[in-house]
Amino acid sequence: MELRKSQSHGRIGEAVVAAKCWMHGIQAHNTNGLRANFAKCDLIVDTIDPRRKLLIQVKSGYARFEKEVYLTQASGPSDLEAPKFEADFVVFVNIDQKAGEAHAHDGTLDFQHFVFYVVPVDDANLLFRESVQREFERPKRDGGTRSLSNLAVYVEPEKMTQYLGSWNLIRSVVLNQPS
Repeated sequence: MELRKSQSHGRIGEAVVAAKCWMHGIQAHNTNGLRANFAKCDLIVDTIDPRRKLLIQVKSGYARFEKEVYLTQASGPSDLEAPKFEADFVVFVNIDQKAGEAHAHDGTLDFQHFVFYVVPVDDANLLFRESVQREFERPKRDGGTRSLSNLAVYVEPEKMTQYLGSWNLIRSVVLNQPS
């Protein structure tokens, strides 16, 4: 059975984020099979309080240009007003485009081909909404209104610098320490 890259990149993103969490001492568990109970959540993270779990959404893809960070797809006009993300953290996984397009599920895709941005949910929603608004307001050549359905949303790398590999943000919440 041939795997579709668009689908497998999402699953690969979830797996590498789970692995990176464990590498940073963060006990993360995939929600496969539990999606009905944990909608819009890809990983559950244990904390020092056994009654409290952190939820993580993972968004994987690649940017068109080197000067962009891929966030996710917009789903429509509701993205201009309602929060897109609902978990405690969103981890944006940017896959090296050349490696991502070329890999054939043959073991050539490796950790070196991923860049991770660990973003608290409020910041992720703000960054996403600002980017969607900017794209929505960008004039079309024909003067019409830009459609937001399935629009790939990107942000400038400068806005993501503080979140680059910031596993400490999750870890500080897990250990109940200030970040």
